[in-house]
Amino acid sequence: MLASIQRECISLGTKADSKDQIQSEISKLAKKSKFLTNISQKDNEKKLIEREKVSSTGMEKGIAIPHCSFDELTDFTVGLIIIPDGTDFKSADDKPAKLIFFIIGPVNQRNKHIQIISSIAKLSGDHALISKLLQTKDSNSVYEILQKDIQVKETNLDTKKYCQFTIHIQNEDLFTEVMEILSSETEGAISVLETNTAGYYLHKLPLFATFWNSSVPNFSRVIFAVINKNLMNDTLRRINMVNGDNTSGLLVTVQDIIYLDGAIDF
Repeated sequence: MLASIQRECISLGTKADSKDQIQSEISKLAKKSKFLTNISQKDNEKKLIEREKVSSTGMEKGIAIPHCSFDELTDFTVGLIIIPDGTDFKSADDKPAKLIFFIIGPVNQRNKHIQIISSIAKLSGDHALISKLLQTKDSNSVYEILQKDIQVKETNLDTKKYCQFTIHIQNEDLFTEVMEILSSETEGAISVLETNTAGYYLHKLPLFATFWNSSVPNFSRVIFAVINKNLMNDTLRRINMVNGDNTSGLLVTVQDIIYLDGAIDF
């Protein structure tokens, strides 16, 4: 199965000048999808509004990803409204949203929903692609550019080889970006452990107490993620780009997996 952007759900330009009006336009555009024939425009809009009340889906760098779910659906609708001049979408960086992707999918496919969101979110780092999309003049060209980028392929665990990433993070600023990278590559096999640094415990031992003068826990988490080996090098490259020239606060190890069975939820 393949979840990708739908050609009929791409729109260039809009007369909408507020977040509420854009949600209404998204609902109208989404109705062109064959997967939403039994979902009314009004219900679409209501669900999108409810989701925005939880927290804004406006990201950074001009991208917003409004989304919602319905019990009745069996597949995903993914679309895009391009607004070259941008519009206020209550984005994380307070900048106007210019690329407004939307996702409407089944409630019972949460993992895939998260993967689609993550696959769109990672486009925010591709400045050349964003510029190209904003300059494109017709929806067919936009579709051709994006249809290979926004997709999630289901894999067969019996025919794929996997590896396990173990990532120790002591820099809180890196955690969100690393999680976004991993959630776009994994298929549900990802866990996060809240931990403490060794110094927190060594401070409690009389022999080492003088080396650590604080008993307050520092930020420390460990992420375990099972990833297809074909994606290993690209995942490592993206994590290294996030970490930059830092030499501490992030430790990544990768191990081969000799047995794999079952799945866990996000």
